[in-house]
Amino acid sequence: MHTYLRNKPAWLQLMIFGGLTFGLLLLASLVGGSIVALINHMTLRQLASISANDFSRPEFAGVVKGLLIVNAIGVFVLPSLVFSYLADPHPLTYIGMRPPQKNAFLLIGLITMIAAYFAVEMLASLNESIVYLLPKSTQQWILKFETDANGQMKNILAMKNPADLLMTILLAGALPAVSEELFFRGILQKLFIQICKSAWPGIIITGILFSAFHMQFMGFIPRMALGIILGALYWYSGSIYTSMLGHFIFNSIGVLLIYYKAANLDSNTTISIGYILIGLASLFIIIFLIKYLRKQSVTSYAVEFPPAKEYNIFDEPDEQA
Repeated sequence: MHTYLRNKPAWLQLMIFGGLTFGLLLLASLVGGSIVALINHMTLRQLASISANDFSRPEFAGVVKGLLIVNAIGVFVLPSLVFSYLADPHPLTYIGMRPPQKNAFLLIGLITMIAAYFAVEMLASLNESIVYLLPKSTQQWILKFETDANGQMKNILAMKNPADLLMTILLAGALPAVSEELFFRGILQKLFIQICKSAWPGIIITGILFSAFHMQFMGFIPRMALGIILGALYWYSGSIYTSMLGHFIFNSIGVLLIYYKAANLDSNTTISIGYILIGLASLFIIIFLIKYLRKQSVTSYAVEFPPAKEYNIFDEPDEQA
């Protein structure tokens, strides 16, 4: 008898999710890569031969944006949706697509992420200082990844008019907010919380993986902190819409600052007393709001992970409610 994956041990679910992600990544790379190559008048072999340095060139902007969409769908969205379908009789609810426990939680999530932008910027400066204390060879390795990633982002963030701004907000703001939240918070965080049998260890582990996946170690600490904040917003609000909105707001702030030339990818912010105070004040606001969410939330491990019932995967969900 075929049963839903949620009835299997969490570590086994994690392995299945990893295999599913790898398989769909290969499929998406082949199909999506072929489409991107066709649109850009290239062969698949020519597309595969493009180096990381080439991705920073303006003439490859269309390729970079196309591959961004392919990766978001193939790496994050499809594995998450397929796994949720196999895991639970109510897949959308399983993955967190349900209203927050209170409508005010969305507003709290929004305010939290605005504050998080300043806290994360402070942590980014501290992270850069730590990197420059490492051995030269390690620094060069980290900076190589950073240069390649920044080159690709410059192609995505090249904006000349409001239409470009809107498209960039969709690509760099909305797309990762939806796709990455489904993958990291909707699936991975749920599985790690089950494995750890406790919320915060699972949230922290997922935050670390969220940062590591981006392969940008100049921003490892701030991105890890961002992942932990998003994980807490999702856990206590009971809705992935809260973390999606927060992720979108955070990314969009960065896009708007670059569009209006208030920031750029190459800028290194000098750490000053005022800068540190703003960052610490932001951290205080974040901690206060998450504690408030925790007090108002009805989320608990027992509520989220009740004893499993053996349901047949081919049964109608309504019959199992």
